[in-house]
Amino acid sequence: MADADRAGLREAGLSTPIRTCIGCRVTDSRSVLLRVVAGVAHEGVTPLVPDPRRHLPGRGCWLHPTRDCFDLALRRRAFVRALRIEGATEPSVVLAWVESHLAGVSCPTAVPNEILKAGFRNEPPMSTQQ
Repeated sequence: MADADRAGLREAGLSTPIRTCIGCRVTDSRSVLLRVVAGVAHEGVTPLVPDPRRHLPGRGCWLHPTRDCFDLALRRRAFVRALRIEGATEPSVVLAWVESHLAGVSCPTAVPNEILKAGFRNEPPMSTQQ
């Protein structure tokens, strides 16, 4: 989205969050980009987890859901820098999500089992009221 377009949206009172893709380094609307978070590291390998609903806890980075941006991000080690993690990453779940998104397969918005195994809990938020 060009700066002039963003300025026009702000003047019209229609602001949308803008994020930068870690692959191509182009800014775009948050609704266009895929949020990726780091899972719980196991044996020095940190799984990368797609977060299409943008609700998983932790530091996230943004990526266009295309194979080109994904490959650029891997080649530049952008996931490691953006998520501030050390060691190796396991991007297979993100790659599967991107490829299914490109193939037109409807991606579930619920957190899949392999993500739960990575250390995230699919539980309602804690509440002080009973």
